[in-house]
Amino acid sequence: MTRGLRPPPWPLGLWLVLLLAVGASFPYAEQVGNANENPRILQALARIDDGEWWIDEQRRRGIRLGPDTARGPDGHLYPNKPPGTTLAAMLGVAGARAVAYVQHDAVTLRDVTWWARLFGGVLPTLWLAVALLRRHSMAFGLPIAAAAGLLLVIGTPLDAYSHVLYGHALAAALLQVGLVRLVPALVEPGLPPHRNTDAFLGGMLAGAAVAVEYAAAFAAIPIGIAVIVAMRREDARGPGVAAVLGALVPVGLLARYHAHAFGSPWATGYHHATDPEFAAKHAQGLLGLSWPSVDGVWTHVLTPDTGLLWWAPTCVLAIIGLVLLVRAPGPRRFEGALHLGLVAVFLWVVTSLSFEGGWRIGPRYFVLALPSLVMGWCAWLARIRSNTGLVVLTVALATFAVVQNGLAANLWPHIDPTGVDAPLPELLLPLWRGELRPYAVFGIRPGLDLVEIVMASSVIAIAIAIARAVDTSVRNLVAGVLGLVGGLVLVQACELLPRNPKAERNLAYVQRVWEPKGDTEAPSIEIDPAPAPDVAVPER
Repeated sequence: MTRGLRPPPWPLGLWLVLLLAVGASFPYAEQVGNANENPRILQALARIDDGEWWIDEQRRRGIRLGPDTARGPDGHLYPNKPPGTTLAAMLGVAGARAVAYVQHDAVTLRDVTWWARLFGGVLPTLWLAVALLRRHSMAFGLPIAAAAGLLLVIGTPLDAYSHVLYGHALAAALLQVGLVRLVPALVEPGLPPHRNTDAFLGGMLAGAAVAVEYAAAFAAIPIGIAVIVAMRREDARGPGVAAVLGALVPVGLLARYHAHAFGSPWATGYHHATDPEFAAKHAQGLLGLSWPSVDGVWTHVLTPDTGLLWWAPTCVLAIIGLVLLVRAPGPRRFEGALHLGLVAVFLWVVTSLSFEGGWRIGPRYFVLALPSLVMGWCAWLARIRSNTGLVVLTVALATFAVVQNGLAANLWPHIDPTGVDAPLPELLLPLWRGELRPYAVFGIRPGLDLVEIVMASSVIAIAIAIARAVDTSVRNLVAGVLGLVGGLVLVQACELLPRNPKAERNLAYVQRVWEPKGDTEAPSIEIDPAPAPDVAVPER
């Protein structure tokens, strides 16, 4: 995006839908002992309270660690993931303690988790959406960019990962916002004297994604090729070098962390995993990565419980759009090829894993590439303006995806594939029909009708957004309505899918650990006790 140009202002309704979708509900069940979130929260407490990275002393708090830990050569325990998400959790601890101080109250694990999710999931997702809307509204127009941005946030597994502290949403935001800064610096000659600065910042942000999620390192393949290709032009050599130097900053810090925790810059937490089964899986190939397999394609692409085609069926349309961009000469060809390369690389990654990824929504390690689909959706929507049938198909697939991802994100973003074969009829719809509702924003009170508000606004918004993106004619508005109905029919058709033999047992488990029960908050582990009664309470 050339400096000096500004995208058009976004409608208030778009902001409201995004805020409702990613920030209004707080699905939380402390009895689960979340193995992805708890070690990072404990490491955040260790850094703030003790100045250490290890989490041994934090076990005194009675918080369950789970299997996602590693033991360094010094004998100390660490999370087996990179430390980037811990920094978001540190902000969460600080936020929870600040609020508790003002309210003269105890700090609980539930409080800290909410704040950590805010900094590690909600805000990065909104930041990503803003960056992509700014970038693509300049090229495709606001209606198309808004529809594509909504598809990403509410119609893919990114919705669920924006609600939890897993690191996937944060890593995707860092990687893709970095590209938003980097790509124009490489290909748009109107940016001097800021090109090198933008390229350095873009490379640093993209490199920081590796410090949040190790799989982000594979993005270096298409990005590196793109930088080399761009540097064939003399005016792009400076930005290319700046991008590499920027990427080395967070990578160097990550190497320093590895040396401190695991004895070598090249040793990761996966090399020192404490769980024997986890260690065995990651010992295969390159940290658990080998070559694509039939089982990998079925598990991560096709199967209804975790497959990409079920959780983000519109990805096919986006890939078609990216191919169209690459085949047509023009100013967006370079960027389209880069994003198509990212999609291809991460499809290869997820279909090559020797492990499946535990409890998850869709293919967890493809979340890094989900924002690359936005440009493809923009190209697809720009191409189907006069084809009513394709508009109906697009809205139908989008509606189906919005319903499935929205229910998972707002009710239970922890699908267990060993106990669920068809998440919609086996788990998500029964939870919704059973009137189980999560905590509302801030975790203060039960959500009651919150899920209905979020889902209704999301489904209506995506149908209207796609219809307006292709054409504002009555014909396409009717097509939007037909597509919405078709998508809801697809949701109902999932009732015909075969059930997992453990489905009822799995549903019963979720209902047993559910929070809150009725209007009553469940008890939560105290991180910091409330101040003693004789301590002066600051005026509010």
